[in-house]
Amino acid sequence: MSVYVGKNVNVTITKTQEGDMGAYIAQEVTFEPRIDVEAVDALGSDTVQYWAGGLKTYQGTLREMFKVGQDGKKQLERTPALQSGFEEYTVKLVWDGGTGSKITVELTGCIFPEVTVNSRKNEPSTITARFRAKSATVSIA
Repeated sequence: MSVYVGKNVNVTITKTQEGDMGAYIAQEVTFEPRIDVEAVDALGSDTVQYWAGGLKTYQGTLREMFKVGQDGKKQLERTPALQSGFEEYTVKLVWDGGTGSKITVELTGCIFPEVTVNSRKNEPSTITARFRAKSATVSIA
């Protein structure tokens, strides 16, 4: 089940201190909880003996509009840093739940395996970062 979080989500990326890898407004965020299913077979056999639930992860995308000028330069400098060596980050997503409540999702153990810059004809350019996180916590205030 994929969850479309919505538009105008505050995103804060942390390596060691709150927001040290940047904070921005994402135009679109999606994420989905997943459980990988692993096939277990006997030693030396290719026959599946049992299907086992594996690691539970959270996957999704962060999409932000590319900006011109100094802001765009900061975006491009931040993008390769998120990909180098698959280092783990903490990502905090905060948005308005629509009824005056603030929803916060904190993703820990987050890696960014793919970051792309899309530029379609006659449309604004976007930066899309796919992510995978080990755990997530949700709070509604």
